Order: sequence, then C-alpha cells, then structure tokens
Amino acid sequence: MEDRLLATLARHGRFAAAAALVSTARCTTRALNSLLAALCSPTKSSPTFLRVAPSLLLRAAPHAAPDATTFRILTSALCRARRPTAAADLLRCMPALLLDPDPRHCRAVLASLCHCAPAARHALAFLDDMRRWGVSPIQSDHRAVLDALLREGMAAEAYEVVARQMDADGVAPGLPEFERVLRAFREEGSFDAVEEAFDEMLLRGLVPGARVYDVYVGALCDKGDLAGARRMLACMERAGCPPGVTTFGVVVAGCVAAGDVEAAREVAREAVRRGLRWDAPALSELAGALRGGGHLARARGLLLEDILRDGCTAQLDASAFEHLIGGEGALCGEAPCAEAVAVVVGETPTSLQPGTER
Repeated sequence: MEDRLLATLARHGRFAAAAALVSTARCTTRALNSLLAALCSPTKSSPTFLRVAPSLLLRAAPHAAPDATTFRILTSALCRARRPTAAADLLRCMPALLLDPDPRHCRAVLASLCHCAPAARHALAFLDDMRRWGVSPIQSDHRAVLDALLREGMAAEAYEVVARQMDADGVAPGLPEFERVLRAFREEGSFDAVEEAFDEMLLRGLVPGARVYDVYVGALCDKGDLAGARRMLACMERAGCPPGVTTFGVVVAGCVAAGDVEAAREVAREAVRRGLRWDAPALSELAGALRGGGHLARARGLLLEDILRDGCTAQLDASAFEHLIGGEGALCGEAPCAEAVAVVVGETPTSLQPGTER
C-alpha cells in the first residue's frame, strides 16, 4: 500500500510528501527507484533535487537497499547535470554493495567524462576502474578517451593509450589513432616522441598513407633535419606511396623556414620533373604554411619563378594566384603585386593594357 502511494505522490510531483512517507514507512527498493526516477527526471532534475537524493537513500535504509537501477538513475542525472566525476565516484561504490556496474552505464559515464573538460585524467582513471569491474573497454571507449586527452594537450598519455592500453584490451590501434598522436607530438615539438610513435606504427605492420607521411616529414623539417625530410621523399616512393604535391609543399616550406631557399627551389623543381602541379588547394596550403611562419616574402622568387611559371595547373591565372597567396601585395611586400605575377605567366599587366592610365 505504501509503495503504491509513494509512486503516486512521485508521479504527481508531491516530493515533500513522498520524502516524509519514506521516513515513516517501509518502502521497497522498487518504490524508492520510482521516487528517484521522478525526482531526477530530465524535465524536473535540478541541483536541488540531486542534493535531496542522497538523503532519501539514507531515509529508506535499511528496508530499501539501492540496486543497479538506483545507481543508473542517479548517475544518469549527474551526467545530465555535467557532474560526471560525481557519477564515476558513485559507480565506484557499487562493488562494496556487491553490485556489478553495468557496462552500458559505465560507457555512458565515460562518454560524459570525455566531453566535460577538464576531465581527461578522470576518464583515464575510470578506464582502469572499468577493467577491474570486468568491463572491457571497446574501440569507441578508447577513441573517446583519446579525444579528451588530445583536446587537453596530453599527447604522452594519448600515446600510452594507443601503444599500450588498446592492445591490452584486445583493440588494435589503426592509422587514424597514430596519425592524431603524431600530429600532437609535432605540434608540441616533441620530435623524439614523433620518431618513437612512427617506428611503433611501422613495427606493427601498419602502412602509412600520404597524410601520415606529411606529418612525419613536417616534423623532420620542424626540427631542422631537411636532409632527412628529402630522403623521406625517396623512401615514400620505394614504399609504394609516391609523394604528392602536398608532401613536396611541406618540404618546400620547411626549407624556406630554415633559410635555405635554394634547397626549396630544388625540391619544387623535383616535384615539377615528376609531373606534379600545384592546384588551388595545394597552393593555398603551401602559402598558408609560409605565411604562418612569416616566410612568405622570402619565398617570392620561388613562388613566382619555380611554382607559378612551371608548377601550377592551367586553371591558375595571375589574378587567381595572387588571391591564393593572400591578397594584393602580400607576396611582393609592396602593392601592387599582381602585375609582377602577370609578367611571369605571360599575361599583359593591367597598367599596360590599352586605355589604362599609367
């Protein structure tokens, strides 16, 4: 009788009366869960309700011991309230009550931990808890943790997940995971770590694609190993992954950044000899890399004479080229630059066209 009354009070939002009944009557676990479900529902849940929930558990004891459903209701509410660490702590109480955390609930809490920054370390610790409870992390769990770690700049911990923990859980890491770790190490300037991760990938029998090679070659350029970067172009050819214009652009930008414009010219000419041509996206990417390092003006001759004249696709005229490298005057250091570009590609400069004032 009390259970039915309690459920009715909860269904109609009479929470104060329901709480009083819990204190005076012997309610069952099912009735307690009904009250908690109403109290923590998505439409009614609030921080105030969440603070009331623990006191209800205490009032209901020992007649209504919490079960797996009780924990599911409370952890779901905590995750909706963006308090996933509290939800994780709550699940950690289950083994002491001889209750087994449900794999689906564990993954829901883990996903919430991964989405609420800064909680990457908590997510990593929760993975260990899941293993202790017999819940084996699956690929989506690892990827969520990897996302959180990289988002918070924890590249070394992310590499540990990819190179060690995924294997231990029977999940084979692939090229996408290694590529993301390589990018993170390159961005933070950890070049020894780049080498280690790249070697680990090869030892696993994974065959890098152009995107992975671009990251590795870029890291070699960043640390000043231009000779090594140029050797990798030949290695890619032998490995059955011929370098494209994007990879050559990475080396060109690296040579310019190191102050060796002549080496950059040689690399650009090698690309042209191989029949490669810079289209609009590739040229925009190259110009962006040069501009980002403050080297665009230094590369003026290279871009005008080696790339625009011989290494661009036919669709790029003088005005399109000027637009891609950053607007009028961006390349030459003085306005206007479009006339110099026009001369190189054999077009008539605007100032010399009939009817144009000089």
